[in-house]
Amino acid sequence: MKTLRISGVWIAKSPIHHGGDEKTGSETMLRRMKFLVGGKIVEIPYISGNAIRGYLRRIAIQDLLERVGYTIQNLKLYHALFSGGVLETVEEQVGLLDLEMRREIRRLLIPISVFGFAYKNQVLEGKLVVGHALPICKELKDYIPHSDNKSFYELLGWEFATRKEEIKEPKKEDKEPKVQMIYRYEVFIPGTRFFHEFVLMDTNEVEESFFRHLLELWTQRPYIAGRSSVGCGKIELKYDLSALPDPSIYISFLDQHKDEILGLLKKLDS
Repeated sequence: MKTLRISGVWIAKSPIHHGGDEKTGSETMLRRMKFLVGGKIVEIPYISGNAIRGYLRRIAIQDLLERVGYTIQNLKLYHALFSGGVLETVEEQVGLLDLEMRREIRRLLIPISVFGFAYKNQVLEGKLVVGHALPICKELKDYIPHSDNKSFYELLGWEFATRKEEIKEPKKEDKEPKVQMIYRYEVFIPGTRFFHEFVLMDTNEVEESFFRHLLELWTQRPYIAGRSSVGCGKIELKYDLSALPDPSIYISFLDQHKDEILGLLKKLDS
């Protein structure tokens, strides 16, 4: 059994906002997770592995489709590739488990082999585990291989924005201007460092080459979490990639098997 751990550090180059479920009036808090720190429960903000996984999956699939020159027609397939899909209940004898199809997907659609997906009534398990990104702070010194004398409280700040009152059909006698509301959202401040780790399980050389290629694509679009369109979410990525083979192996694989990949995509898309 082969296991590769790819760990690294992010550095926030702009405010980072990853909103949780908790809202207080016009404020949105960062997503938090409970840790046992010094015998007490402390809720510490973090960036979820699910958000990281989703962002990288979209980059990987877009890159694959562009390189082989294919446009998806089936909405369900689009959802399965870009979002992971959902299982469906299908009629008996329709869409039954097809081992040969699974082998072809695993062999040819390398991003799907790594990330996995669910399509119709079939599930292909991925080979990638994506950890949470945790702020490097003194509270988490027992949980990650990096530490800092700063408390996570010192790494937090607020950003402000405005929105207008929901537009409704005005009455003729209503001449009052629309109200512009100010709201704020909690952020990690620029300069915050995060520890993050990926785990690749039982991957082959092409899959490992793909993953290095993907991390290099991420450095070209180095964003994570929300509100990147208004200046948030930019990060500097520093992963140790020495255990991964050159990305050219994956690129060469796509060139050599382009016709087979296109044929498989068309079959799934029908």
